[in-house]
Amino acid sequence: MRTFVVTAFLAVLLTALPVSAADTSTLQSNVRAALRSAKSFVVDVKIKPMPVAPMGASLQWTVVAPNRYRQVTHGDPSGDDDTIIIGHNVYGHKHGAWDVQTWDDHLVTGFEGGVFDVQIVSAGVGTFVMKDPLGRNEDDTLSCTYDKATYRPLTCSNAGKTVTYGRYDDPTVTIPAPAHAKRVDG
Repeated sequence: MRTFVVTAFLAVLLTALPVSAADTSTLQSNVRAALRSAKSFVVDVKIKPMPVAPMGASLQWTVVAPNRYRQVTHGDPSGDDDTIIIGHNVYGHKHGAWDVQTWDDHLVTGFEGGVFDVQIVSAGVGTFVMKDPLGRNEDDTLSCTYDKATYRPLTCSNAGKTVTYGRYDDPTVTIPAPAHAKRVDG
């Protein structure tokens, strides 16, 4: 019994210890590669009530490789939003109808980076801390867990929000192009 207690204590201790900067960099590369190699995944964000979102808010990112993204937000004081990106076509849903415009490489790459290019600032075994891509301040972070076999993020949280990753490689996750979208660029 005593051996079990000592072993359990060491396992907890080692899990909590930070890894080196080189290991953090390697983990960041592995997490980014895991997200980019997924055929699909969904990220659900729940934001607690705060001054900028008095009722709280929710956000969902859906990703389908190689180049389909959807972002749906609810509870933002500026209004709900539904945006779909397929290649360079960006669809927006306003007043009950879809419009579409073309984004250049710089805009599409910037959006993709926000989804895939997590910035890990520290790491432990099975955990990491990353910059909060939705943070109000530069130093806002999220504490995350990941699958140690695949490096895919599982959950992240801080005092204001909870982020859940899931439905990796789920063939039922799709993002169809909206029908009858009105083109709004020249």
